Amino acid sequence: MKVEHEDRIEAVTSIARDRGCHVIRFAAGIGKNESPVNADAVKEALLPEFYPVRNGMIDLDVPDLGIPDSDPSYWPLHQRLLREKYQERVRGRIERNEINRLAVFGLAPMPLLIELGRLISDISEAHVRQLLREPKGWAWNPAPGQMELIRGEPAKNGSAVALKLDVSGAIGDDRVTAVLGDDASIWSLSAKGAHNDILRTPSDLALWRKEVRHILEAIKDRHGNADMIHVFPAVPVSAAVELGRVWMPKAHLPMRIYDHNRVLGGFRQTLDIIHQL
Repeated sequence: MKVEHEDRIEAVTSIARDRGCHVIRFAAGIGKNESPVNADAVKEALLPEFYPVRNGMIDLDVPDLGIPDSDPSYWPLHQRLLREKYQERVRGRIERNEINRLAVFGLAPMPLLIELGRLISDISEAHVRQLLREPKGWAWNPAPGQMELIRGEPAKNGSAVALKLDVSGAIGDDRVTAVLGDDASIWSLSAKGAHNDILRTPSDLALWRKEVRHILEAIKDRHGNADMIHVFPAVPVSAAVELGRVWMPKAHLPMRIYDHNRVLGGFRQTLDIIHQL
């Protein structure tokens, strides 16, 4: 016990003074109790690379409002609440240089995590974390990253442009054409051997950012006159946030995000990612 205590003290006292950060915790539809993004788990995952500054926990949680995600009003309401909380608690403080570095911990539906990433953008220094399933926790796996991503391009230019992001699980083209019709141009960014705990290291997330940026640019080059990209995601929480951060309003097409809803029997439109607060 003495040795373990000394190891902990050594880890904490060796942290450079400039490694402080503010922490965003975001969860949606979680009831009125404490955020599932536990504060102690966040601190443990950050050490020894970073540490939360005093009063540095920023909660953007949206409580359970009693509206199911099958209700059309669910998405615009949650999007508006997230924007309002971000504006109030984060954006102004960044503009006033009160926040220099963010660590982001999110557990929410993918469309809302993508919107959170758009709000943060890649202008701010932000370190996005992934909740691993095995072993359970927010600490990155120290082993080298093994995720492989494969890009698919459509053979034709259809009336609508779609992007499948099947990293946590496979998405068949038929699930896209069921929404957009058979004339859709379907792009894809897929993980080899996709499963729900595949993104486990910082290098995995860095690879994701690079490949997402490349495919968004390729879609713009080929479909520059399209109104938007219809995005069908099955991705880890950190990948959803980084998709929003990588997307650039002046360089990429607007995105319409879809979410699989069991009650409604398939993918349904949720919210749009466009250039606005």
